[in-house]
Amino acid sequence: MNGIKLERLSSLASNASWSKLMLWMLAVGFFIQLSGKVWLVSGSARNTQVYIWLLLPALLLSLHKLILKRDFRLDLQYLPWALFLGWVALSTLWATAGESSALSLAKRGVFVGLYLLAIHMLLNRHEDLFRRVLLVSLVVVAFGALASLIYQYGVLDKPKAFRAYRIDRMGIGDLVNYGWPVAAGIFNGAVATWVIGVVLERRSDRRSFLFWLMLFFVLAAYVFMTGTRGACFALMGSCILAVLMHRSKRGLWGICLCILLTLGAGIILWDQIIEEVSKRQLSGRGPIWDYYFQVMSGHWLFGHGLGTPFTYLWPDGKMISPHAHSLFLQQVYDSGLVSLFLMVIGLMGLCYRAWTLRDNPWIRLAFPALLFAIIAMLTDVERIYTRPGDYWTVFWLPVAILLAVSNKKPHAH
Repeated sequence: MNGIKLERLSSLASNASWSKLMLWMLAVGFFIQLSGKVWLVSGSARNTQVYIWLLLPALLLSLHKLILKRDFRLDLQYLPWALFLGWVALSTLWATAGESSALSLAKRGVFVGLYLLAIHMLLNRHEDLFRRVLLVSLVVVAFGALASLIYQYGVLDKPKAFRAYRIDRMGIGDLVNYGWPVAAGIFNGAVATWVIGVVLERRSDRRSFLFWLMLFFVLAAYVFMTGTRGACFALMGSCILAVLMHRSKRGLWGICLCILLTLGAGIILWDQIIEEVSKRQLSGRGPIWDYYFQVMSGHWLFGHGLGTPFTYLWPDGKMISPHAHSLFLQQVYDSGLVSLFLMVIGLMGLCYRAWTLRDNPWIRLAFPALLFAIIAMLTDVERIYTRPGDYWTVFWLPVAILLAVSNKKPHAH
């Protein structure tokens, strides 16, 4: 009998150690996914590390529960997203003239699905660890933005007027290099939304409040200097929602101050605003969207198929736009109105959960981040069905958290 008990204890200890190792691997992968753009210069290396440290443990833990424990259950809220990923993968079958194979594109849906599972496991099995990794990652990204602003505008003395020089990198090698101002603005704006949520938490003491507020201003300044209008509007909208969800008096005073500053800036930049409205219609996307509606004739329901190139050649004959400059339009181009319908159903489910669980601290953090993604996606985001990258942080992270806490009771950290 003693031998059997010792064997069982040894088995339990072994399982506990294995599970703990998997959780720490998930934490490392989550940190790389969030902050790797700042310090890991190789995109392929960054993706590989996310596969190894984040997605592989999620796969192993899922198989372990499915095969050995036979106890693998997810909330019904995951169903629309599973159908969405499955349909987009299926749409690769009728794509034409694509550079990547249908299998190469379709399997990315598996990666996204594993990412949703990874966040679910890490948040529900070790919430404190998940929070610490999230906060550390936010700090790393903010300090990357601060270093970029100092080097570009302080050391290199780049012009500081709005859109005179649109920052997208630090300028030292490939550190903190987002590759394009729009991508830089959207990514840092998404991070700024998480930071303002931390600022507004009631449990923050004065020192912590000032520290996180400083990080928010750094990220907001970086977003402004990228000249990404969609990200700026999205950040304003998400900040207002964060203040309302946290019911913060300090936040309300901050919103009033920002409104006054915006009005003052509008008066100073009135001529430039008139030019933006009259000549560029705020976004400059009009010609691209006109072309989009021309090529969509006869393809609205199922789309052209994921992988079919979108190519708009600008009148100057030099510039090419490889996507529709709107996630929702691009989604219909790739996989039709069917995929957009499934996405909207999923988003509506998340909005309902956010309302019913609005006192949950994770909901207060994640739902404004989702609103940021939705607003930014109107004019700027290319695709969310991608390999590990910026849009996993911008879109899939708030989605994953909202799904993971959907059945959890509100509680304080």
